[in-house]
Amino acid sequence: MKKIFSMILALAMSAALLAGCGASGAASSASAGSSSAAASAAAGTATADDVKSALSDGSAIVVDTRSEAAYSGWASGSYTMGGHIDGATDFSADWLTCTFDDNDNLDGMTREAHLEKYMKDKGITADSSLILYDEDGAASAAVADYFTSKGVKNIRTFRLGDWKEDLVSYPDYQLYIPASAVNDLLAGKEVPEVGAVKDLKIVEVSWGKTDESSYPKGHVPTALHVNSDDFDDENNYYLLEGDDVLFKLAASLGITQDSTVVCTGSPIFACRYAIILKYLGVQNVYVMSGGTSGWTDAGYTAETKVNEPTPAADFGRTTPADPDLIDTVTEVQAKKSDSSFQLVDNRTIEEYEGQTSGYSYFDIAGRVDGAIYGYAGVGNSSSMLYYDNLDTTMRNGDEILAMWKDAGIDTSKHLSFYCGGGYRAAEVLWDARVMGLTNTSLFADGWCGWAAAGLDYVTGK
Repeated sequence: MKKIFSMILALAMSAALLAGCGASGAASSASAGSSSAAASAAAGTATADDVKSALSDGSAIVVDTRSEAAYSGWASGSYTMGGHIDGATDFSADWLTCTFDDNDNLDGMTREAHLEKYMKDKGITADSSLILYDEDGAASAAVADYFTSKGVKNIRTFRLGDWKEDLVSYPDYQLYIPASAVNDLLAGKEVPEVGAVKDLKIVEVSWGKTDESSYPKGHVPTALHVNSDDFDDENNYYLLEGDDVLFKLAASLGITQDSTVVCTGSPIFACRYAIILKYLGVQNVYVMSGGTSGWTDAGYTAETKVNEPTPAADFGRTTPADPDLIDTVTEVQAKKSDSSFQLVDNRTIEEYEGQTSGYSYFDIAGRVDGAIYGYAGVGNSSSMLYYDNLDTTMRNGDEILAMWKDAGIDTSKHLSFYCGGGYRAAEVLWDARVMGLTNTSLFADGWCGWAAAGLDYVTGK
């Protein structure tokens, strides 16, 4: 997949070399701390009743400023309260300081451009009244400082510990596991969302052989490198290999159906392999949120040692445990006329309309007739602007669902997600599962598989 992911490989290599927040465009923690203290002093405070009133009458926008993991449901690391106030949106303080390069990123946007987009997505303007909350005051102070710099004057803060109502979480938030929880697993500590761990495997999924990939530059300790070419057919447009190859690969990594596996790396890679493992029969599979830079941003040290796997004698089964998780070209042909089935195209608008195939090695451009445009990113076949925050955590689930509703995507139907060859769509499927949408699948061979089979397609808007 060298031609597809050369850009994402370069980004991953540079990110792995960065410790903490040293990327271009990142605010230093010292300056953020001092300016945030001033903002905190200027901001007023809100009570639990104020928050309830704001949620009821819309007089203020209530904003969770903690990590995306905490917002989604995780009580881990420095956050002790998992989930968010029902009706609150998110604007994480992590976005202000996480590793990010203004000049070299998949979306071709600066940090500031991302932050301004998030404000627009959440309806925050200079005239907005805001109530920002966290657990200790630090995150809210940092975000208050940023909003103040954008001209917002009416800001109050609230301590989540004073909230006595239940918090809400994404139905399956645990599928994205934060670096702090992965660190606990490595230390042998109990993580309630994971439960008993029989055989922990950490894998770093990226393109290339070990010395070609980002892996030697830094990875989560004990992680094994998985080359995406090992589960893609290089001689057939990088379409997914057959089940026999997939079972053999898992066993070669020491993975069995009883293993607990955490997939790390860029989300489109990590989610792609996580879905493959689920399809084969590994029940306990998680994707570490935030990618490799999320590990170092959390304050943990990346390992550069090359870890060699101990192969398993037997995966534990020889046929996929969840065959309906991955759709084949033949299955999509049969299903796409069914009124209860909806095919969702997760590519750029240019790919969807047939202006480009999206890939240098594939000439046919267009889409499967009847597929609904479901967004992905901008500019290239690795951007996930509409699904990722700038720290590569999952975008707010309510915003994703609203985007889908506007696009005409009906979540009461079976949704089969596809892109060019299964990577972007895999992340979208993982997001859908996090939000509790289990009547979903991955059309893994996607556009390339469909067009290569000589099937009918359409172009245009």
